[in-house]
Amino acid sequence: MNINELRSFAYVSDESLGGEIKAVCLNFPGLGGMEMRSALDGGDVKLAHRGMLFVYPFVNPWNWMNQPTVEFADEVMSAVKTKFSIADDCPLILRGGSMGGYSVLTYAMFSRYRVDGIFALCPVTDLYFHFSERPDLPRTIHSAMGDYGDISELLRQRSPNHHPEKLPAACRYLIIHGCQDDRVNKAAHSDTLVPLMRQRNLDVTYIEDPTMRHCGPMNYASVTAIERFLDSFLPTAQ
Repeated sequence: MNINELRSFAYVSDESLGGEIKAVCLNFPGLGGMEMRSALDGGDVKLAHRGMLFVYPFVNPWNWMNQPTVEFADEVMSAVKTKFSIADDCPLILRGGSMGGYSVLTYAMFSRYRVDGIFALCPVTDLYFHFSERPDLPRTIHSAMGDYGDISELLRQRSPNHHPEKLPAACRYLIIHGCQDDRVNKAAHSDTLVPLMRQRNLDVTYIEDPTMRHCGPMNYASVTAIERFLDSFLPTAQ
């Protein structure tokens, strides 16, 4: 990817930086997410001013973090690191909800880049199970995998629940799932993955939001946990 063409392939929030880059936050959308972002949400402006660079690759809305999407996101990260002279020890945080929550976990499993932090909101963590969880899903998953035959084994290979050993160990995780989620079954996904992560002694914080449905609305404890998590990757504010 030519670094001069980076903005054709991703939104990068360098216009909001208040100084040098202290951390990078790579963001992935939920299923059907087609927004070509051109500005930050209000809550991220303060973090950007303190040195967090937000990157939103323009990915296929049905991508399910297939291997071409992993490789595309790696190319975006390579261009970002080159264009902005980002050091290898600069923290990389991944953020996403629903399919985006699946994406951040799966990208970390297969990316060539070290990941330091992951925030997953109501994430799909078992793509094999999710394939039959709702009637709208098979068409999107077959499309993402480029195969309309039996893809069961491929879905297992790319599911954190089936391969928790592929999740990076030197990483901090924040997973939040709504107890009222009727789109991504909490028991089959986050409730199953988190104990597997803890068996490996991964640094995972799991919040079960009692009133939240699918990705919102969040209660106060969830909102403040996200703020603290992202803030922890930046130097203390002066």
